[in-house]
Amino acid sequence: MSQIMSTHRKASNGHTGGAAVPTGTEHTLWWVLTVQPVRPEICDAVVRQIVTPLIGQARVWGAERCFYRCLDNVSPHVQVHFLVRNGVAGRLKPFAQALAAQCAPELGEVRISEQNAGAYPPRRAEPASPAVEEALALFGGPEGIALTCDVEELSSDLGAWALGRFTTVDSRSPFAALLLFDTAHAMMHGPRSSLWPDRRAPSWGYYWTTHLNSCTVSFGPLAERARIALKARTVPRIVPAHRQMAAIASEPSVDAWRKRWARAIDTYLYRADRARISRSAQFLAVYQSRQLFNRFGISPTEEAVLGLHAHAWSKELEPGLPRG
Repeated sequence: MSQIMSTHRKASNGHTGGAAVPTGTEHTLWWVLTVQPVRPEICDAVVRQIVTPLIGQARVWGAERCFYRCLDNVSPHVQVHFLVRNGVAGRLKPFAQALAAQCAPELGEVRISEQNAGAYPPRRAEPASPAVEEALALFGGPEGIALTCDVEELSSDLGAWALGRFTTVDSRSPFAALLLFDTAHAMMHGPRSSLWPDRRAPSWGYYWTTHLNSCTVSFGPLAERARIALKARTVPRIVPAHRQMAAIASEPSVDAWRKRWARAIDTYLYRADRARISRSAQFLAVYQSRQLFNRFGISPTEEAVLGLHAHAWSKELEPGLPRG
């Protein structure tokens, strides 16, 4: 699967945190819960009322966790990924079922299933599961996976907060556009950006051109036509969109989350360079913003529109004093 769970915070600099290292006969498992409402229009509510308290409890139990959404119009659902000791894995589904039962008057029927995606790290002398193998290939090995941990968990927490603060996709889109801007700005101009030349190699325009291309790749041979049409529809609406972005940017809670996100991206890319991960800075930055938007319930096509808003945004448009 192209989406990767959080994993041990264990990088080349020795940084550790999160779940305790299993001892004795216990081992860690990549455990996946799928939460699917019968009513497809309530996935936001599922995140707010089931997924958010579930990942909060998982943290108490020492598990590392993140969630992803399937944005399919017919059968949308949420997958919650955990790295847990085998003694904890069996407690996750019953807890989620209890939450679903508590919310049944509002949410209706919610189906919950679980899957063991394999041991991680793979046990010595045993082959990795297909899911783990795919993750290792995507992120350039164990260190590449480990470095996603802090960002994935923060991204999930940020996604859960945003769905609570902004109750519809339209209302959270200006905030998402600001975070999209922050991701690119942190990559190119973060405090440690000068230490990895690859972070400053793309021009501002090139970054957003490739971002737009990545958002529209699903159109196949019609992608270029789709991009032209999207720009024609979006450009006249950028100034009104910027007014909304400026209004939301003035909120202290929004500002605090933006700062946390920008610091996380800067740190993530710094550590990726130190670990010599075989992925470009832009690939890593765009991937993390794509996963964040998934948690916001925003599709790649919708992200393409917000990318045009972010491309035209600048620090000069920020309300109040410049942010550090």
